Formats: sequence, structure tokens, C-alpha cells
Amino acid sequence: MYSEEQVARLSQERLKRFFLKGTGQRAGSVKVKPELAAAITFEPLNLLAPDWGLRERFDVIFCRNVMIYFDKPTQGRILERFAPLLKPGGLLFAGHSENFSYVTRAFQLRGQTVYELASDAARAGRA
Repeated sequence: MYSEEQVARLSQERLKRFFLKGTGQRAGSVKVKPELAAAITFEPLNLLAPDWGLRERFDVIFCRNVMIYFDKPTQGRILERFAPLLKPGGLLFAGHSENFSYVTRAFQLRGQTVYELASDAARAGRA
């Protein structure tokens, strides 16, 4: 559930396509449509574990405000492990205080907190 204020920056097309408007007690709020929610999986993951047990590839990885707690070498190792998990064109979202530009060459900054696989990382078979 989100307040209408939280999704105000989304286009009307996206709001209609992906959200249901609240009524009655829930007026002023929206919720993600069940078919979209069913396509999304949220699970905890120990970034320091030797095997993450992941065999699928993802469109998006959200790792926000976590990497700041690791030193640069550890950040680099984790980011190198993220690279083969992303589908071509996949994105990595980081927190506002995180910058990986000097940690690894596997990702390049695409937006303020959005990274994509660097072209040489994709060619090296990491994607």
C-alpha cells in the first residue's frame, strides 16, 4: 500500500496499469495489482555467504544502503558476484550515499543511484 502522494510522480498510464485505487477507509491510497505483485519476489540474502544459491538471472537487483557497511575490497567482491546474476540490460540500484565507480569496473553509473553492467563485463561473459 502506498499513499497517492508517494506515487504522484508516476504517469497516469503507469498508475492505471499497475495500481488499484483505494476506496472507503483506504481512499487516498493505492496498492500494486495482484498480477504485478505475484511477479516480484523479495527474499533476504547474506551477501557474505560463500554460496548464495541463486541460479536464475534478474532484471533488477536492489541493494540499497547496505554496501556502505562493507570495506571497498568486500564491496568489490560482492559487486563482481552481482554481475553474472543480471540479465542483459539489467540494473543495479544502490543507495544515495553509495558510489561504486571506484570499486569495480563491472558496473557503470547510469543515473544518480542506478548502475548497469559495463560493456566489457558483459563481453567477458559475466552477463
